[in-house]
Amino acid sequence: MKITTSLKNKIHYFSTNTEKIGQKFFYLGTFFLATALPISGLFFLIAILISFIETRFKLLRDKWNLSLLFIGGLLLVNSIRFTILNSDERLIGFDKVTSLYSLFNWIPLFILFISFQYYLKTQSKREIFVKYFISGTIPVIISCLLQSWFKIYGPFRTLWGLIVIFNKQIENNQGVSGLFSNQNYTGIWLTISVPILFFLINKYRSFKIQKLILIFILLISIYLIFLTLSRNAYIGLVSSTLLIFGLKSLLFLIFFGIIFYFIFGILEIFIPIKTIQILEGHQIDSLIGKLRIDNISDFLEFTRIKIWLNTLGLIIQKPIFGYGASTFSIIFYEFSNLKMQHSHNMPLQLAYEFGMPIGLLLTFFISFLFYKSWKNIFKNKENKITYLFNKCWLASCLVAILNHLYDITYYDGKISILIWIFFSGLKCILEETDPKKLKKGLSFKVN
Repeated sequence: MKITTSLKNKIHYFSTNTEKIGQKFFYLGTFFLATALPISGLFFLIAILISFIETRFKLLRDKWNLSLLFIGGLLLVNSIRFTILNSDERLIGFDKVTSLYSLFNWIPLFILFISFQYYLKTQSKREIFVKYFISGTIPVIISCLLQSWFKIYGPFRTLWGLIVIFNKQIENNQGVSGLFSNQNYTGIWLTISVPILFFLINKYRSFKIQKLILIFILLISIYLIFLTLSRNAYIGLVSSTLLIFGLKSLLFLIFFGIIFYFIFGILEIFIPIKTIQILEGHQIDSLIGKLRIDNISDFLEFTRIKIWLNTLGLIIQKPIFGYGASTFSIIFYEFSNLKMQHSHNMPLQLAYEFGMPIGLLLTFFISFLFYKSWKNIFKNKENKITYLFNKCWLASCLVAILNHLYDITYYDGKISILIWIFFSGLKCILEETDPKKLKKGLSFKVN
């Protein structure tokens, strides 16, 4: 009897310590995600393995997770079919194995979504996660300021080129991008962080040093979002703010922007650094050009609309199995005489690459997860801090979803991993706010 009890205690001790180790690796992976993807990926990989070992693969029995695995299986079968059977003459010379490689954009991230629920299953764990996320975002902010204010350009490489800080020279019609290769990537990263910053600031009731630092980070983040010249980032900023604070927040945002503009105008007078500017001349012209609509009758002539219509034309021709991943630029150019790397709309891109059934299934999965979470969150307002945190998390997910209706930033590994982490946390919030479980007094458990 004593031996059995001792053995149980040792197993419990080992399990508890393994869980803590996995949690630490998850947080470290989050911290390094923006700046050092290979290092972050290594930490995440260890965290994934520990998650499945600790839960004894119980996470795989969940209906949501099983649904996603089913979609992953369809993706795999579709890609193998394309590799073996596709005989499209337009793809002569195209390496079909590339389509199999593209599965790394999906199936590993489905596994990430499933396994990271173990590390996001409580609000306290999600709150610690967002602190690591914001800490890891500070290098993004610094790189943007170095690029915009001090004209420090890269690329800077380390670890044999595995880690690259781009800091590209800003040219006409381009916005601030910092360590990312594209300003739209920077835009979505910063815009996802803004709702989280709103929550962390609100959590500190008094003006402690932590709150002042967070307010400064928020101000700089919003400032840099405008400097990215990314329309998607602007849409994400406005929509997430409206979700959290309501319609009145839009007026506050405009007023806040005006005040912030004058603050930096005063700084330019007293700080003798000519490089510190709100927007340079060519950036102002680009910003106005992107936001202006001269003639609504020319709507069908917008580049995005042309891309979407032509993509729909291609999808109609092969609605069931699609054309195969990584073929868009080749097929689309043959069809429309336009050079594009993707469709600038994720549901259309999925339908083009893998067929409408898979595209609709994955789109429905994300949409239904968001819708169910929205309903549960707005029904549970008793605890104000929890309610605000869940709304802010939902707002960050909204930014990711809206961004991929007008553009596709997903194929940057840092962005896709961040998005699926937030979706994983949203799944945990959905479980926590389930009315049936709340009535029974149950909590979300995966171990």
